[in-house]
Amino acid sequence: MGILNNSNAISVDSGYDITDSLRFRSSASAYLNRTPASDGNRRTWTWSCWVKRGSLATSGIALFGTQNDSANSDYDVLYFDGNKCRLLLNGGTGQLNTTQVFRDSSAWYHIVLAIDTTQATDTNRMKMYINGVQVTAFDTATYVSVNYDTWVNKGGRVATIGAAYQSSASNYLDGYLAEINFVDGQQLTPASFGNTDNNGTWIPKKYTGSYGTNGFYLGMKETVPVYAADYLVVAGGGGGGCDNINGTQGGGGGAGGLLTGSQNLATGNVYTITVGAGGAGAGGTARGTSGSNSVFDSYTAIGGGGGGGRSTPAGLSGGSGGGGVNGSGGGANTVGQGFDGATGSSNGGGGGGGAGANGSGNTGGVGVQSSITGTAIYYAGGGAGRNGSPPYAHGSAGSGSIGQGGGMGGGGGAGSGATGVVILRMLTSKYSGTTTGSPSVATDGSHTVLTYNSSGTYTG
Repeated sequence: MGILNNSNAISVDSGYDITDSLRFRSSASAYLNRTPASDGNRRTWTWSCWVKRGSLATSGIALFGTQNDSANSDYDVLYFDGNKCRLLLNGGTGQLNTTQVFRDSSAWYHIVLAIDTTQATDTNRMKMYINGVQVTAFDTATYVSVNYDTWVNKGGRVATIGAAYQSSASNYLDGYLAEINFVDGQQLTPASFGNTDNNGTWIPKKYTGSYGTNGFYLGMKETVPVYAADYLVVAGGGGGGCDNINGTQGGGGGAGGLLTGSQNLATGNVYTITVGAGGAGAGGTARGTSGSNSVFDSYTAIGGGGGGGRSTPAGLSGGSGGGGVNGSGGGANTVGQGFDGATGSSNGGGGGGGAGANGSGNTGGVGVQSSITGTAIYYAGGGAGRNGSPPYAHGSAGSGSIGQGGGMGGGGGAGSGATGVVILRMLTSKYSGTTTGSPSVATDGSHTVLTYNSSGTYTG
């Protein structure tokens, strides 16, 4: 039979390379365990794994098992007994002990146990396959009774991988395990997990079936280190609306949407950063253009809504809404990112919404203050509208010039919205130093602060 002789990865020509395995050191008492919350199918199940032995101990070295009772008679376990492979069910009432030995510590062995105690024929109730071939030569072969309930899949019983377990773990495996599949409720053949290549070697393939109630898959993939970073994402502000006829009807642009929080960054992962431009201010009697979105990873701040103009009086919705004109409503906000634009007064324009408050009258809503850079700064204020009666004065923009909405235009063009920003803050000890887009890099105590005024990337 074919045996995979390789390193600690299983590389084959089938397109399904197993690149990861988990090292179990008996000297470190290493093992895995879980306790099912409820019973699965205790009569029918399949266990499949690839194993590469380390030290060849003479005593029982467990691959997997379930918790013993205090009398040491009530357990199920698969283990190497010296160099032979042995399965015990119910502490030995059911037993398969191979004649064949497995003592090549450079080889990968694929072991499948296929159990179905509902079978009428006793030899069909307990089947063992190694490297795709059913084992039929045993020093000892006794079979459990029909409809016997194994302790595998018993709710509340500790299940172990790489050790046996009574009141504590013992009989630790020394070696490698890879590609573990436990299938609850089906008695499968090795063909579900592997196949023979053109050279006659048994090689792995991906299992594509279902796992049942308590089934699971362990690919033994390496855990990628992560670290925390604070973020502030502000979209571009909306452009102001315009009235070049009598200079009174123009709504302020809404502020760019604002998102802030903390995110775990994976080492080596590349995070895309997009900084949204401000929307163009209107000319003539038009409405302002909405700002563009800013993005960090999965977080998208929505561009601010454009302010209403004399000919198109309603403010646009956005991160924060643009101000309306001449009794028309302001634009709506994006929930969690900003506030609404104000309704325009008679013959006048309302203030754009800010990240911290609605536009009010012809005054833009206030932005949100953040100390992510180490200094308290307001971001994403709403743009100003204009009074609808003499002296036709501009209102005030809301505090927060970054991502701010543009002011309305009188006899000339309206103001454009401000460009957004993306800011990241992390411990300097975690900062990778790998960026694109030329962000400014500053330190604040034990932290590094990256400020992106244009699009780029950060590699964790």
